[in-house]
Amino acid sequence: MKSLVGSVIVAVLPFAMTGCAGRAKAVPFIVVVRGPASSCFIEVDGHKVTTDELLAIARPEVKPGRAARIDADMAQTPYRCIGGTIYTLQMAGFRDVGFAAKPAPRR
Repeated sequence: MKSLVGSVIVAVLPFAMTGCAGRAKAVPFIVVVRGPASSCFIEVDGHKVTTDELLAIARPEVKPGRAARIDADMAQTPYRCIGGTIYTLQMAGFRDVGFAAKPAPRR
């Protein structure tokens, strides 16, 4: 009887462990927007890109459950630049576009 119980536990253990892990959360597609209004720019993986290049780079990155995230410094980056980046990511197919802002310093 002891060997049967041990065999059942060993047989069931892999199935039980797969349910505990849950689904891995997809890594977001990160875009950095920087600069003043006259010369703001977009970075992907440390490389400056235009909005047309961003569209071409972002399209293959769209996958079910994957979001895009924009990182920006609110002290220097105008909303016009951020809005254009959001629009481009939505055109690429991202349904979820998040925004992480470094807050402007208090005066």
